[in-house]
Amino acid sequence: MRLPRLQLCILLLLPPAALPAQGAPGPRSRAEVGAEVGYSRTTLGGPDAEGLRSRQGAITGLFVQVPLGGPLSLRPELLFALKGGRAQATIEGGGTAQLDIELAYLELPLLLRVGVPRGRFRPMLFGGPAGALQIGCDLQLIGPDQPFRSTCDAAEFAVFRQFDFAFVVGGGIEVRWPRSALSLEGRYTSGVRSVLDGFDVRNRGFGVVLALTF
Repeated sequence: MRLPRLQLCILLLLPPAALPAQGAPGPRSRAEVGAEVGYSRTTLGGPDAEGLRSRQGAITGLFVQVPLGGPLSLRPELLFALKGGRAQATIEGGGTAQLDIELAYLELPLLLRVGVPRGRFRPMLFGGPAGALQIGCDLQLIGPDQPFRSTCDAAEFAVFRQFDFAFVVGGGIEVRWPRSALSLEGRYTSGVRSVLDGFDVRNRGFGVVLALTF
């Protein structure tokens, strides 16, 4: 369909500011879903956690990002997270070995996110509570002989609680396209509940996460 000549001339004479912007994307008005994966360094801290050191962990999962207006959005997440720590253990008959404690969780953070609503590159901050359900607990004794691995229940170790609760804080930078976004984020998780019955030992960890929103 051809435009009348008068309308065509008006469109050609309009200044660029009057035409629809084709530059950097604006704020999103609908909920978005995404996936994330990352590396973490975790440990068990607290008054009864003397001698415990950090170990490598992992973070992977899904999230939904719901705009609340302006720079605010709500981000519920469902994550699989490996946590725990390492300690020096004494072996019967003499000598020591590394005791690796691996705790696996299904974690549900509920994060409030504050970010720049416009532009291609958007810094952001986030934070909120995170409940977690323990789905695995393994112990590995790393000594001079053959390593020994067992579940916490089979080893009759101290009782690890099934539920954990923590707070998450972090920030990062997001690169935005019209229909998707990629962000690099750093986050710190600090447990507020002991993971062991009868002791004050809590999960702590720092992670670096790559998140894709679409």
